[in-house]
Amino acid sequence: MTQTLITGITPSRIRGNQPNSNGLTSYPVASGAGAMYTGTPVRLSGGSLVPLVTSTEMPIGTFQGCSYVENGEQKFKAYYSGVSATNIVGLVNDNPQQTYIISSDTSVAAGIVGKNVAATNIAAGSTFTGRSTITALTTAGSVGTSAAGLFRVIGIVDEPGNAVGDPYTRLEVQMGTTNQQNFINVLVSTPVTVTN
Repeated sequence: MTQTLITGITPSRIRGNQPNSNGLTSYPVASGAGAMYTGTPVRLSGGSLVPLVTSTEMPIGTFQGCSYVENGEQKFKAYYSGVSATNIVGLVNDNPQQTYIISSDTSVAAGIVGKNVAATNIAAGSTFTGRSTITALTTAGSVGTSAAGLFRVIGIVDEPGNAVGDPYTRLEVQMGTTNQQNFINVLVSTPVTVTN
């Protein structure tokens, strides 16, 4: 029985059982941006990474560390504290087929599979471990919701001691339907043909 709440979110596999290459994409981070921890859902704002703060924002993926230059010294961190620096680059797991393991904040029912859930402690984390402290936001005996949520529940993690009805059921989830991977379309005007 899952009696301990494990905070944070951990990449699991690529949906469709493809190999998980753990490939990451680099995105710029504006100096002084909000703190981001390993596993923090992130989005783009003005072309730079920022942490999600609500379950209704559109993520592009999860933050997986960063590099930056502070006082002339190159640094690599599992989290970004919001420090003023230059050349800040955030690494993001932005594969839209990526699945994750996350704990629910209370017991859930079997009907939660295939439904959406929100999250709590979205932008919070530990400067000691560098990990996000995000958890799936549910209510006792929850079966999730059909409305949009940050995560879509794919299944209950198949491991000894984890089952529906446990105080902190571990769930396999995927970023929900409100994913910023559905980038805004850019219209192209009619091209001009030049003849010589």
